[in-house]
Amino acid sequence: MSELLRFDTENGTEVLVEVSGDRSGIVDTSARDLVRSADRTFEAVLDRVRGVSELLARKLTDLPSRPDEITVELGVNINAEADVFIASTTAESSLQITLTWRR
Repeated sequence: MSELLRFDTENGTEVLVEVSGDRSGIVDTSARDLVRSADRTFEAVLDRVRGVSELLARKLTDLPSRPDEITVELGVNINAEADVFIASTTAESSLQITLTWRR
């Protein structure tokens, strides 16, 4: 069952993110239980994505034979505990890296 996770931002804006999680047992489906407040700010979640992005950029631009073009597609999921992880579809992760040399 999907639920909404409410993130507060530093400027006071609320961001709702649909998350899915394993909620076993009896589940109260009243509207008040479908929106939960996150333990982290939205900026804190984005900081985790930024950290991964900076690491990828640093490692890929530091190759011995630097490519002319680097394309990275990073799909992320946010779970009900506001943890960020690389999204997966079936057995594949949602991280695609394309390196292009034009020489």
